[in-house]
Amino acid sequence: MPQTARLLVPNTVTAANIVLGFLSMLAAADDRFELAVYLLVIAVLLDTFDGRVARWLKATSKFGQEMDSFSDAVSFCVAPAFLAQRAMLQELAGLGVIVSCLYLVAGVFRLVRFNLTSDVHHKARHAMGVPTPVGAGYVMAAVLMRDQISAPVGAVVVLVMALLMISRLPLPEMRGRSLVTYAILVGIANYFVVVFRPNWYTIGWWNLWNVVILLVAKGEDRRLEGAEPSI
Repeated sequence: MPQTARLLVPNTVTAANIVLGFLSMLAAADDRFELAVYLLVIAVLLDTFDGRVARWLKATSKFGQEMDSFSDAVSFCVAPAFLAQRAMLQELAGLGVIVSCLYLVAGVFRLVRFNLTSDVHHKARHAMGVPTPVGAGYVMAAVLMRDQISAPVGAVVVLVMALLMISRLPLPEMRGRSLVTYAILVGIANYFVVVFRPNWYTIGWWNLWNVVILLVAKGEDRRLEGAEPSI
């Protein structure tokens, strides 16, 4: 496949991500909150695989990384902040606007830090702080549960995600064919259950499995460290 065509494939996926973020905001503006969440879920899936498609096609580029960052800013920073404000935080008036803005700025900060520290051609074993799609996932879950939680609780969820995105917590990334990758894929499947059956049971199981992912990643890190030759 010609280089131009190889570059076009992942960048088209990224462009679709941007469009989905914009469509989600249109749906939220029309108070169609479930549809807004579903559109962002598709955006999360596209974001999960566009980088892998680029590496598989040997089509990684600085342009693609920058475009991916802009798409994340739209779909996982601006769109979730707007959705949270429309669906949960309006009754908090100005405080709700402040909380949404803090989430937005924290997400953009996280993306800028990622761009300055990452290697476009290699996938890191760990993420520094909660990735913006994960933060958006929690905000979307809160939106789906908006009838069962109060606006202040929703604001706390949004603020906690903002803080975790700008934190320096080392969190696991997919690592090829590894236990961590399989655990994360199960976690993604669990999130689909949350999206289509939002209740305290599915939310609880999803969060419990996220703890399992952290434990699996910790065990794999120790195994890899033990396998490295000492100097």
